[in-house]
Amino acid sequence: AQQPSPVGQFNDQTQPRTDPAIAAKPADPVRTGPLAPWATDMAARGLTFDINIYDFYQANPSAGLRTGEQSNSAYFVLSMTADMQRLANISGGTIKFTQTFFGLVRNLNMAADIGDTTVGYQPPYNPNNNRLSLLTYEQKLLDDRLVIEFGRTHPDRYYGLPPCNSINSCFQDLFYINAGFTSPLYAVWGANAAYQLSPTTYIQAGAFSVNPGTNALSGYDWGYERLSGALVMTEIGYKTDYTVTAYPGRASLTGFFNTSDHDDNFKTVFGTSRGLNPGTPALQKSGTSGLVLTGTQTVWRADGGLVANPHPTAVSLYTGTGYSFDPTVPIRFNSFVGVLLQAPDQSRPNDTYGLKMNWQRLSENYTQFLSDANFISGGSGAPYARDKFIFEANAHFDVGAGVIVEPVVQYVVNPNSFWNPFTARRAKDGFYGGFTLVVPLGTLLGLAPG
Repeated sequence: AQQPSPVGQFNDQTQPRTDPAIAAKPADPVRTGPLAPWATDMAARGLTFDINIYDFYQANPSAGLRTGEQSNSAYFVLSMTADMQRLANISGGTIKFTQTFFGLVRNLNMAADIGDTTVGYQPPYNPNNNRLSLLTYEQKLLDDRLVIEFGRTHPDRYYGLPPCNSINSCFQDLFYINAGFTSPLYAVWGANAAYQLSPTTYIQAGAFSVNPGTNALSGYDWGYERLSGALVMTEIGYKTDYTVTAYPGRASLTGFFNTSDHDDNFKTVFGTSRGLNPGTPALQKSGTSGLVLTGTQTVWRADGGLVANPHPTAVSLYTGTGYSFDPTVPIRFNSFVGVLLQAPDQSRPNDTYGLKMNWQRLSENYTQFLSDANFISGGSGAPYARDKFIFEANAHFDVGAGVIVEPVVQYVVNPNSFWNPFTARRAKDGFYGGFTLVVPLGTLLGLAPG
């Protein structure tokens, strides 16, 4: 993104830095706060720490299967990095560790209340109160142009990084539903290698384990988790920022292939929809693949691009568009397009306002399954529309001291019942609202630089 990422953004930019200003050796970070002297001393020894808090609130006053519900979930994300140059004289080596604790949890059934694949941010069911989110070794080589990382990680740290400025609603469903991503802070086994082709371009490839039922695990259940296959990913990308050009942008083309078997919900051993035979196993299909194009481009600046300003008042356009080659997976096509007004008030350079529209097309087989599942559960069995539209307004407010609030309002047309298919209820058009609160506790305490 052209504006700085939110403090503690879920997606950790671990690709090689792609512009000269960022690639240059940074100045020594400045820490302020009660723990700053200790943290600065530990950083000199090679250990750095951080704490970020995310609180997700959402409500569906008129949209979904059971309207008028609310939910809340807070994530307390504790991180540590070990600089192996300082600790063991291994140049370019880093050990990363992140642990997430869950609290202030209300209504873990919200996904089933809404039902739809896309509306809002539906936090995962967290039966445990904590989860291993990252435990990797990273090695930089060839003047930091090559970055290799492996261990317990997540593909969303590298691929299809969101072009929006709203954590609550900037997800590409093809990754999470078709490709088989786990929830963002639920680590899996994986390895990734990224190479900087030029100051503005990179390529990368990686492989990650597919772990069904991972939400029920702690992340340390290495001998107990079930591995059903591998998710192989590749990406080529381009990125600039305001230090490089007056009208920066970025784009990435991501391909994925999931080797594991998946259900063809329309076909069972009886040759009909599993919705009509919920007790029978679905036929299995081997592997699925797809492509996702993600991009953003600054198209207007209030100063005409003639002023050297890292946070100008500007307008950018963005998209995340994906297509599945497999007709047996739930989502065949998903595309969101949006416009972002950045720094409308120069006294508040990190604020943004956005509008977005999301168009999603389900596969024909899957819509038939949803209709049959509704019928066998006592509903009308009326056909579900393959095409769904979500209209969204969002904002990003820096309220001071690095604390961020991100409200979002959506209106959905033709929602589906993906998360709760066997119900007599029909998903309703209507409004969804929510917000994300981000508190950079580590920065406030002096553990991390501001």
